[in-house]
Amino acid sequence: MGEFSFIEWIRKRQKRRKDVMLGIGDDCAVIDVSSDKLTLITTDMLIDGTHFDLKKCTVREAGRKAIACSISDIAAMGCQATVAVISICFPEHTTEKSARELYKGIWNIADTYNIEIAGGDIISGRGPFCINVTLLGRDDGLKPIRRSGARVGDSILVTGMLGGSILGKHLSFEPRLKEGLILNKNFTVHAMIDISDGLTADLNHILEESCVGAILYEDQIPVSHAAVELSKKTGHTPLYHAVSDGEDYELLMTLSKAQAKKVLSSELLTDVKVSCIGEIVEGRGIQIKSSR
Repeated sequence: MGEFSFIEWIRKRQKRRKDVMLGIGDDCAVIDVSSDKLTLITTDMLIDGTHFDLKKCTVREAGRKAIACSISDIAAMGCQATVAVISICFPEHTTEKSARELYKGIWNIADTYNIEIAGGDIISGRGPFCINVTLLGRDDGLKPIRRSGARVGDSILVTGMLGGSILGKHLSFEPRLKEGLILNKNFTVHAMIDISDGLTADLNHILEESCVGAILYEDQIPVSHAAVELSKKTGHTPLYHAVSDGEDYELLMTLSKAQAKKVLSSELLTDVKVSCIGEIVEGRGIQIKSSR
């Protein structure tokens, strides 16, 4: 099944309420809950054998990742995460000790970002372990940053280093919630998304929503050490992994060239590397070029 074509089929047929400001097609839905406040809602379902492997990682790591993915969605909108509800399907014969370890992983990161686990559902069954996190966020007077605002002439910026996440980052990544808020409060960001499917795949989501194209400069893309190490095993280049691997959970954004320069020179984002990797152009699709 084509995931994105199926989502688009649902999107075109879904009726829209007046209080739903932003529905299917972005990192979060946005709901108008009063005359001056917006609530963000995102949900992620993770399953053993696909999003993590409990033969290779701990259940605590799986719990941490499950909520971190949703926090990253709120970060991509430049807003604040607040409350989560979590539904879990445990395989039959799961011990209470194992279940408690799962929640220790969840609390490990939820407490860091002052997120309350307000409820959910727990069942057991014959299938694999599965966890679904629904996370709410608030706008704090800020306008949520959408995918659809990229403009021709914008610079493309990205946080962190890319590629090779399967070697460990996909379990231990830090959601860029603080950075997303800083960007939204202090700069004019036209479009933003978190990198879950891969740099080019997620950039394409911005391009499709904004009806524009992009040029990426290959020697400006921040290739991680993990991408270099993984390339030794796969035979692909480190750049291939940097642009294609998913689950980096870094922020990918577009801003005017003037605003991009301010971000790159700002002391507000000293805890994370920020790179300018390309520009938004007319047309469709992505071109990858050398900037030399």
